[in-house]
Amino acid sequence: VGLNTGCGSRWTTRLWKIENWIDLAKKLKSEGYGVILLGGEEEDERNRHISKVANVLYLGYFPLNQFLSLVNQCDLVVTAVSMALHIATGLGKKVVLFNNIFNRNEFELYGLGQIIEPDVECKGCFRGKCDTDCMSLINPDEVLAACKSLLSIK
Repeated sequence: VGLNTGCGSRWTTRLWKIENWIDLAKKLKSEGYGVILLGGEEEDERNRHISKVANVLYLGYFPLNQFLSLVNQCDLVVTAVSMALHIATGLGKKVVLFNNIFNRNEFELYGLGQIIEPDVECKGCFRGKCDTDCMSLINPDEVLAACKSLLSIK
């Protein structure tokens, strides 16, 4: 399971808290799944921390062609709206997508994914900055359940 912990700096409202990534990584690992952290240079420090605390694999950040190969090795990718989302869907990978600021109808996961959104009235707001912190409403247990459900489908 690839955990893509970043989403670029344009819309930081899409970021999920580090504590949630750590919790999810530990839970996936305890369920017997292999976990690898994904991201670019902006996520390097975050991923090093998550890797150390959750004891999961982080190989570093790579040029695009190697990142594509790494994503291709994953059975499922958990990500916010990001380049990793588009790569994973293009490669036909299963995806758990965090969405809070875009209209969910903009995404086609081709029957291979699940969109998880916070339950707030303002979703689809397109805000780059916001005081609501709606991503904190997405629970790691909900994400774990989505991962397990998708990974049980052949």
